[in-house]
Amino acid sequence: MRRLTRSFVAICSTLALAAGLAACSGGSDEAGGSGDTIVAETAFSLATIDPHRQFEFTGSTIDNTLYQTALEFKDGDLTKPTDGLCSFEMSDDDKTMTLKLKQKDAKFSNGDPVTVDDIVFSFERLQGLKGNPSFFLDGVKVKKVDDETIELKSEKPNPALPYILPNSSIGIVNSEVVKENKGTTDEKDGAEQFLNENSQGSGPYKIDTYDPDSQVVLTANEHYNGPAPKYKRVVLRNVSAETQLTDIQSGQAQVAYDLNSDQANSIDDSMAQKTSLPSTRSLYIFNNMDSKVSDITTNEDFRKAVASAIDYDKILELSGEGAQRMAGLVPNEFNGAVPKDQAPERDLAMTKKLLKKSGYDGEKIPFHYSSDQSVNGVDLAQLAETLQAQLKEAGINLALKPAPSATQLDGFRSGKQPMGIGTWGADFPDPSNYNVFVPGGSVAERVNWDKDADPAITKLAEKAEKADEDARGDAYAEMYKSLSDTGVWIPLVQPVDTIVVGNSVKKFVSNADTSFDFAKAE
Repeated sequence: MRRLTRSFVAICSTLALAAGLAACSGGSDEAGGSGDTIVAETAFSLATIDPHRQFEFTGSTIDNTLYQTALEFKDGDLTKPTDGLCSFEMSDDDKTMTLKLKQKDAKFSNGDPVTVDDIVFSFERLQGLKGNPSFFLDGVKVKKVDDETIELKSEKPNPALPYILPNSSIGIVNSEVVKENKGTTDEKDGAEQFLNENSQGSGPYKIDTYDPDSQVVLTANEHYNGPAPKYKRVVLRNVSAETQLTDIQSGQAQVAYDLNSDQANSIDDSMAQKTSLPSTRSLYIFNNMDSKVSDITTNEDFRKAVASAIDYDKILELSGEGAQRMAGLVPNEFNGAVPKDQAPERDLAMTKKLLKKSGYDGEKIPFHYSSDQSVNGVDLAQLAETLQAQLKEAGINLALKPAPSATQLDGFRSGKQPMGIGTWGADFPDPSNYNVFVPGGSVAERVNWDKDADPAITKLAEKAEKADEDARGDAYAEMYKSLSDTGVWIPLVQPVDTIVVGNSVKKFVSNADTSFDFAKAE
């Protein structure tokens, strides 16, 4: 993911935090920032900032500032999509969305007005490139009705569409300029390099310099139709969490994205403000359903024994302050989440009974995970070792199988791993984004859980898909609870997203939709 972007809040109220220190002064732009420059640091996950190609966190963070979208989430409330460049209406059957151009004063960074033609081109380019984010508009036909109206028609009911359009990967570009620079609506498009160096959006900033290995610099878009940002220049630097900690403490940076809770808590309150928000990530244990891979993990009593043997309170402690229990795979702040008070608890007496029933006799089970990956401050290697120790107390023996992230992902996709730790980050804040875990879904295939394996869950999934807006949240929660009850997926924790902001920034907005809003910082 991630726009969905790294943080989500249930009530989704905007956090505007004020510090008592004066604005930063002195220093160079690339060092500690000056009065109109803000320096932010993160470990880059960045392949491109072409909005219709990018699908990584850093690319999304940048494109959030460069491009406006047809719809948006007001104050970070991800339960209610609202008007952006357009207003919208959904048909009663959820197959047709009608968009009306609303912000008729919106202008691109060169001063050109944003038109319906630009929006249509942007949607069709996203589809035609067939890149990572193209699936957002799969099965959707785009049609210009008139100079103020666009119609989106889906092959089947698509109630998730309003939740998808705010994604930064569907940013609206200046179609005429992009076309002049090899832009098309098919795979022949050659505008990526141009867009990396010359953003064509109507957001509060525009690209100044782009170096995906070291830093990206943004400058204010003088034609932006919203309030002019106080910080006219944003420097986003690619550095490790350790360097981020040092730079925040010394005043060399004003924003740090990647500090874990221990690092954040080591900073004196006189130096920085810390805000912790629930992340979009779900950490879980997976169990393979192919007896040829494992005749142990295919046993439901064994899987339920594992779920009852985990000390979830210790997992929360490991994950840092603000982390949450999960009763299902959907983050607690989403419509369709299983209420976290239904999450499993440790019960070693139950574990003993279930293990006896399962026939498990202490055999070692290969347990796979990424050895070099930390998810919102949760070190997966440390998590795996903690789980190994907890399950050993209950008589379950895990043989740890660490591997670099890329190797582990390939292994998981092969469907040949008996058991391990999985992670998932939301692409958009709707429970339908988690259908991949339903039997026959793309992630379920990685544990060989076939479509016809559990007719009861399949029936609940069909019910949820057909439910109207008022009923779909409860319908999805029921389905995902049944998914967890099988033990194929054992939800572990929803980690916390911590943003640290130097006290030279007097006010900032950090909410469910945007980890840090540069345009609103003061």
